[in-house]
Amino acid sequence: MIRNYEIKESSYKKLNVGILAIKSICLFYKKQTLMSIATVFPCKYITHPVLFFSIAFVLFTQVRVLAFQSSFDSLQQRDYKYLKKYIYAFAKDSVKAIPYARYYLEKAKREQDTLEIVNGFYYFSGITKDEKISEKYVDSMLLFSKTIHTKVYPALAFFNKAKIEYNKGNFKQALDFYLKTNATAKALDNTHLFYASKKSIGILKSRIGEYDAALQELRECYAYYTSKISAKPVTYISTLTALSEAYIYTKKLDSASFINQLGYESCSDLNLKKLQYYFTLNEGVNLYYKDHYKPALDSLSLSIIKLRNNKDKANLSMAYFYYGKTLMALGREQEAIDAHIKVDNIFKDILEIMPNNRENYEILINYFKKNGKTNKQLYYIEQLMKVDSILNVNYKYLSKKMVLHYDTPKLLLEKQDIIDTLETQQQKSHTYILILGFLSLIMCALWVINKERQNKFKHRFEKILNEQTTNPKTLKNVTSNEENEALNIPEESIKDIRNKLLVFEKELGFLECDLSIGILAKKLGTNTKYLSKIINTYQQKTYNHYVNNLRIDYAIRRLKEDAKFRKYTIKAIAKEVGFKTTDAFSKAFYKKNGIHPSYFIRTFEKEFD
Repeated sequence: MIRNYEIKESSYKKLNVGILAIKSICLFYKKQTLMSIATVFPCKYITHPVLFFSIAFVLFTQVRVLAFQSSFDSLQQRDYKYLKKYIYAFAKDSVKAIPYARYYLEKAKREQDTLEIVNGFYYFSGITKDEKISEKYVDSMLLFSKTIHTKVYPALAFFNKAKIEYNKGNFKQALDFYLKTNATAKALDNTHLFYASKKSIGILKSRIGEYDAALQELRECYAYYTSKISAKPVTYISTLTALSEAYIYTKKLDSASFINQLGYESCSDLNLKKLQYYFTLNEGVNLYYKDHYKPALDSLSLSIIKLRNNKDKANLSMAYFYYGKTLMALGREQEAIDAHIKVDNIFKDILEIMPNNRENYEILINYFKKNGKTNKQLYYIEQLMKVDSILNVNYKYLSKKMVLHYDTPKLLLEKQDIIDTLETQQQKSHTYILILGFLSLIMCALWVINKERQNKFKHRFEKILNEQTTNPKTLKNVTSNEENEALNIPEESIKDIRNKLLVFEKELGFLECDLSIGILAKKLGTNTKYLSKIINTYQQKTYNHYVNNLRIDYAIRRLKEDAKFRKYTIKAIAKEVGFKTTDAFSKAFYKKNGIHPSYFIRTFEKEFD
């Protein structure tokens, strides 16, 4: 009976041919150890099917490895264009991309090509998954690009370093590098990096509370990226998100709603629906500030679900914060406190908090203080102090922009008070005396400050009362010939315009609400250039300042003489004397007299009615 591993002679001959082929392959690759396999095993054993195919598999694998190794050895002969092509092709797979990047950098160093060396560091910084290693490569970019002045470098090195510092929370350093990027990109006419850095500066300013400055930057970026939507859709969307936040915190709420709607729809059009919920979050915050609490709650609830699923804890913290504030505004206090507690839970997890969220701890401290839960009150005081320490590190150079309702000394005093109360009841009276003394000092200081302020206002009020009640001459009667000649206006025209201005003042023409310099010039039969020069020279004021002062003087005369006029609202008075808005009237009144019109009316009635 023939055994399983025995085969026919014809097949045996074929195997011998196969062995010769294997030996030939081994000789080709000069691998003596592989050849020894065929020598050690006699033909009669290699005829065993399992053994034969095992040997064949090993040999085949070795051939593939050798061929693979050979292909990478050949990279040394490739040019930069070829290596760059495959670096980008394998950008998402660092294992495949790194050999190409390594040969790129080695080639550049061998050829002492500084520009290509910097490119090599750039490619490495982008494909490595290790943040610390990536930062080292970016630092090398900075070092080697100092002597390069191209359209890309050193601006790109500055930009990448700025992003790293921002992600680490070093906002001051990030801003410094973004500013360097911006200046360098502008000088080298690199429009892309110029607006990329400008956008980042805007976002950073918004992050640290400089919303007015951020808004200016982001508006310009929005105009630029609107023309680049197809090429940079994600950048366009992130610009809209940041612009929306800047509008919200500068209280331009209708503009914020427009941007949120545009962003939400654009995400759908650009197939970026996963980013829509950021606009849902922003609109929820926006609706809260509009006092539209129920729709705000709907938007915030939806954004919380999306952010929680996406594990975006930083923005989830913001969503819970405004969710709590909205619930509180609706009178649902316990639910609101639950939401604010979730903000603290997220903070404990990621130790990251936005400056706006600081108020979260003040809300919790006041709530538990009101309800007599001193342990909870103490815990959240300690948490607030931890928050302040983090904010102080990250935002210390902008601390002037942070309004703290609980400063550190007060927190320490209140904390110590609670600890002492919990530890022993014997020190109650002493603690109360200290607190009362501290509060008394504060009250005394506030009283002194308020007294000085009231005296200052009183002095200014009396100064207004002592002024003549008649309409004063507003234009100088006497001027030198040199002044007239300097105006470069005919003498008769000067005299004519000045006379007409006196009539204009006497007939109260300045009470007209929409009285622009162009309209007045037309009424006086002159042009704006002549009119402006004459007012500037003889009144030493701009046109707007001149007209506003006339209106304020008239308002004061009416308020002094007309009891009914004093009963008008500030809005009605403003309209009566020619101002379009209450705010414009109040500001002009205060600028001229140092007190607000409401104070003047209240004090006048108190003394004379």
